[in-house]
Amino acid sequence: MTHLTRFLRFLALMALAGGWLCASMAAQAVGINCGDKPIRLAFYEYGNLYYQDKQQALGIDKDVADELMQRSGCRFDVQEMARARIWADLASGDLDMSVSGIENPERNKFAWFAHYLRMKNYAVVRTDIARQVQTAASFLQQPRLQFGAVRAFKHGVEQDQWLDALRAAQRVQDSANAQTLFKKLKEGRIDALFSQPPVYRKYLQDLGLQGQVVVQDWTPSEKGVAHGLILAKSRFSEADARQWQALVTGLRTDGTLKRIYNRYLPADEAAALLDF
Repeated sequence: MTHLTRFLRFLALMALAGGWLCASMAAQAVGINCGDKPIRLAFYEYGNLYYQDKQQALGIDKDVADELMQRSGCRFDVQEMARARIWADLASGDLDMSVSGIENPERNKFAWFAHYLRMKNYAVVRTDIARQVQTAASFLQQPRLQFGAVRAFKHGVEQDQWLDALRAAQRVQDSANAQTLFKKLKEGRIDALFSQPPVYRKYLQDLGLQGQVVVQDWTPSEKGVAHGLILAKSRFSEADARQWQALVTGLRTDGTLKRIYNRYLPADEAAALLDF
């Protein structure tokens, strides 16, 4: 076989592979109803899920959304907003889509969810109290200790019930976002908080807190909570939502989600995100 023949065969194989890839991506996008107007999508700043670095948006949610935009072929109007504003605008119809949201009965009234990761909250505890506090119960038994939480954030059934008890004792300090919460932890204004690996890994590094905290599992029986793409019912029908779920499923099937998660997390933590 001559060099020219090998080269021509290589080109033919590349063309075949490229055609298969385009056909696969087109097949995934079949049925997506983009509508006449751009889809209004909002991100919120949250650890390694979404952040700005030198005026460039990065993170797991950003990468997942970029893949969905490309595969859907739809036009998007993208912005960054506060988490509370996002939920309000999704409910009112002023926003069409957002990322990594947790569904519950109230939110199911105005949104569909297409899950693409599962995250568990761990307790991030100051080292100066970590020997005396190793469980949620032991923290509750020390009335001088303050816990931090992001306002309106959902952690999981067991953790949210525990927080309700702590709030009744006026021992929870609510903040508007996770970054503020970690700053309070560094300043000693709170003694512990709940956070997920993609989130606490970034803020501990950014604030130089790695040696000042201990990460503990206070709810070993809980697996974590599924998070997903949020689709406003004011914009998307149930059939539309099924098509977006199919796109998300395609990201998992072809290994795209795993590759994205491995960019930001160690292999074991990336694998845990895929357990949904």
